[in-house]
Amino acid sequence: MRKDKALSEIVGALILVALVITGIGIIGVLLLSTPPPEAKEKVVLSSSCLQCNSSSFIIVTRHEGGDTIDPQKMKFYLSTEFFNRTIMERVIVYPTWFYPAEIFSSLDKTQICSPSYEDSKEFAFTRNTNIMKNGDVIVIWYQMKNNG
Repeated sequence: MRKDKALSEIVGALILVALVITGIGIIGVLLLSTPPPEAKEKVVLSSSCLQCNSSSFIIVTRHEGGDTIDPQKMKFYLSTEFFNRTIMERVIVYPTWFYPAEIFSSLDKTQICSPSYEDSKEFAFTRNTNIMKNGDVIVIWYQMKNNG
């Protein structure tokens, strides 16, 4: 009768299982220990343009939802185009007035084009308007250049 004293097959299988479990553990720790990415501000803005007279118009930028934002960190660019859609010029424009949502919703075009200073706040943020929330409006008044 023959006696098998070696356990090499069992020991080999146990070492292989231990290596697989250790590898999965190391990969799991590496994947789960990294912090999640930081959430960026998500905000919905809409813009429209109203012509006040033959030489000036206003751009109305309204906060339509999402996170509150600091409008002082925003930059506004105005691009004008020729009829063939090539850019004539691109200039930076600066906000003129800030309207809280409750005030802006009651205004008509005439009041927006020639604001009374009781309703609007110049963009110096004299009041506590360092955040822009849902419904708030920034108005940019722009005087067209005279090409004549």
